[in-house]
Amino acid sequence: MPDGLESFAISEDGRTMTLVLPEGARFTSGAPLDAAALKAAIERYVAISPYKFDYDGLGEMRTLDPRTLQIDNANGFNVMLPTLMTSFGAAWDTKAAEAMGNDAFAANPVGSGPFAIARPWTAGLDLELARNDGYSTRMPMVENKGPMHLESATIRFIADAQTRANELEAGTVDLVVGLPATALNWMKDDPDYRIFQMPQPGILALTFNTSRPPFDDAALRKALAMAVDRDQMALALEGAAVPQGAFVTEAMIAHHPAAADDMQSLYPTDPAGAKAALAAAGWADSNGDGTLDRDGTELEVGLMLDSGNTVDTAVVPVLQAQLAAVGVGTEIARVDTTALYETMRAGNFDLALSGYIWADPDILTYRFVGADSVSRYTTEALTQALTEARSIADPKARAEAYLAVQKTIMDAAPMVPLLTETLTVAARAWVEGLKVQPPMQILLNDVRIVE
Repeated sequence: MPDGLESFAISEDGRTMTLVLPEGARFTSGAPLDAAALKAAIERYVAISPYKFDYDGLGEMRTLDPRTLQIDNANGFNVMLPTLMTSFGAAWDTKAAEAMGNDAFAANPVGSGPFAIARPWTAGLDLELARNDGYSTRMPMVENKGPMHLESATIRFIADAQTRANELEAGTVDLVVGLPATALNWMKDDPDYRIFQMPQPGILALTFNTSRPPFDDAALRKALAMAVDRDQMALALEGAAVPQGAFVTEAMIAHHPAAADDMQSLYPTDPAGAKAALAAAGWADSNGDGTLDRDGTELEVGLMLDSGNTVDTAVVPVLQAQLAAVGVGTEIARVDTTALYETMRAGNFDLALSGYIWADPDILTYRFVGADSVSRYTTEALTQALTEARSIADPKARAEAYLAVQKTIMDAAPMVPLLTETLTVAARAWVEGLKVQPPMQILLNDVRIVE
């Protein structure tokens, strides 16, 4: 949604949205995708999603006729509409989900997109897709508005970036997402490849656990914010990311250009200043081992990261060296994505490399609202500011509101933005008609394989 709709409109007061589905729309199961089915899909999201407060304020949903659904939301649609445009909030076949059970449906979902799952999928194996001959779209950026030219597609899950590059070079895959810098450097100048790059909507950040020592001390957090050198990190990544000082980045809704300047003003890259701030906070290297200590406790902390994220793994040695340069020792813990966020929400960490990729700045709500927020940092004032900002309809006013939110977060420094990852999609030249657009859409509508 909304590219699968015949039309949609939001009322002048921003509180009612009317969605009109095309005549004859169906799920890949053959079941009708009508107003009642779309309503049921939204109700299911609210019932089972851990992100259900994306739809906070949701009121009455009315099926005006078999193809028309009208939705009320007291908070407007700033947050709900971007979610409807993702796979999370898509129109899923709730009857199929009920018949299969949610766990089975999560692995083999039934929707209305350009492909259907060709055979039951098992985690760890290739995902085989078959063309949905009933598919249609109204996306203006593609020429082919009907079923795909491709009859089928196979998605292979290759965790290692260098292996992906090797497979692409060998021609055993047609397209990959994510390349190591070494491969990107030569493929981008080779006519046998087509490279698409754009900044992702979001950040990689250094997150402090503010709920326990030593990072319950704001002076320590602020000192370390001056110790990081984003330019060095970006240089080490050779094009896979760019320095970032804002929480709401250029590729996100409600971005304000002043935010990164504010971060630079508060916490310029200044190792000498970081050392001075640490000394002022009572930290000193009393035994000459290179690690600071205070009251008999050395400043040796755990630093956790996602072992499957190539950007994180490339950044961590640079960050570790920068922290060591100001007297902070780190013990690295590499865990998978699920363990990373479970550990952070439980509060069992010191430092973590973590971030988010999402187009709407309401993602900050998940980071800073509630006792189990990822950063472990929340205040009544910040919660109120985030709650108010999410429902502001005017784009300029919303950007100003999120600028104020970012300043509030920066002042406390529970999280320090480091980088924005660059989405890299690489395809062999025989993949014709491929389109890639922000925030992270890979459009196959016009693709043909011409060898």
